[in-house]
Amino acid sequence: MTSKTISVRLAMGGISLLAAAVMLAAPARAQSLQDALRQTTFTGELGLTNFTYANAGHSGNMTNGFGVGGHLIVHTGALDGFSVGLGGYTGQSLGLYSHNPAHDDTELTGRTHSLQSVREAYLQFENPWLEVRGGRQMLNTPYANQDLYTFSPRAFMGFSGVANIIGGSNGEADAAPMGLKTSTATLSVFGARIFGYNSRYSSDFTTGNRYLSKSNGFIAAGARYQNTFAGTNVSLQGWYYDFYGLGQLVYGQADFATPLSANETVFGAAQMLAEGNSGNGISRYGSVDAHIYGGKLGMSFGADDVAMIGDYSPIAYNSFRHGGVIHPYNDNSGTTFTDTMQTGIPDFGPGYAIGITGDVVALDGKLKISPTYVEYKVDYGFGGNVYNFSGPYAFPTGTPVHDQAIHVIDSNFNYNLSSVLPGLSADWDADAAFAENGNQGQHFNNPYFSSRIYLKYDF
Repeated sequence: MTSKTISVRLAMGGISLLAAAVMLAAPARAQSLQDALRQTTFTGELGLTNFTYANAGHSGNMTNGFGVGGHLIVHTGALDGFSVGLGGYTGQSLGLYSHNPAHDDTELTGRTHSLQSVREAYLQFENPWLEVRGGRQMLNTPYANQDLYTFSPRAFMGFSGVANIIGGSNGEADAAPMGLKTSTATLSVFGARIFGYNSRYSSDFTTGNRYLSKSNGFIAAGARYQNTFAGTNVSLQGWYYDFYGLGQLVYGQADFATPLSANETVFGAAQMLAEGNSGNGISRYGSVDAHIYGGKLGMSFGADDVAMIGDYSPIAYNSFRHGGVIHPYNDNSGTTFTDTMQTGIPDFGPGYAIGITGDVVALDGKLKISPTYVEYKVDYGFGGNVYNFSGPYAFPTGTPVHDQAIHVIDSNFNYNLSSVLPGLSADWDADAAFAENGNQGQHFNNPYFSSRIYLKYDF
């Protein structure tokens, strides 16, 4: 998101965000309705993707999915600061694997092999310091985000806003997801009250989430400060979430980057997560008591970079997965430094992970390769079966694998085909993992593999 502006008024019982923001904001430049309509923008994406997942330890076979889809987003120009956004999303299976239901994966296009949904339909107010949005929308925050890996990214229903407190200035009205990640303001803040969401596998909005069939949604508040001191770029961010009835989560991250020369930069980051109960908690799983501490240190050489990464999650006995993280509205999407495509300490914890990651650019900048290797050592492992909560403390049913080692290689290959057609690109995400344990009389091994191939045209 570009530097947006938002005024947010948070209250634990609820957020009256849109009304407060409009009252406090300075009036925007007046326009005629005809001007606003003439300034309407149309953006979208068309593509096809093939998904493959093999998990020998649990399913004993391979599942596949193939589909075509995309989206179209319409955003009007601003009339006295107000604009309207509308986004339609679709994904359609071509039936290449449907002849064998046991091997037919439905993650791309849902159980009916066809998804059509209006995931964005909102009213927005914006001036140089403030942006607020109410209705169906996309968010880009650490623990409530889109998870861009299907045709239909996760969408949210509610109110959100961003305010530039120091520096920064909004441009024209746009349809970017609400968040702080791309803000250019020295200090900016974010707030949201969300009542429901639309998962990546459904055409409908719901009040449920990954853990509950019905919920009261969540509130989120965040702040980001960025500046330069003696040539070193520094960024600090902090976030608070209350996932009603599940957990209260606090997340913080500090980043720095120090140029050594015109082509070399040292960079690093530290992160911290803490989560406890919200309301009555989820007594079926035990209380929530999770902590994660992480670090990153690396160096960039022009467009290339390499970094060491690590995360540690301590044991919290008699809690959800003895220290696991409740995260109803995001997957392993790169929030913690050692997240890979199918694995991450938030789901595997308690334990630790160390690894190396980087980016290599080749072929005159057209090809970007982003490999990551991570070694996990988790106290109560289960071979990657992270979404089965049927056993005690939300572990999968059965005996946990103690001191489980998981070796993961994860790579992304992106090829820019804009020389053929502006906006065209090819993308391949591949993840191979091997979970094993031969200690304490338990012999366990489980290799699993994921592959996602995309051909995308953005316009």
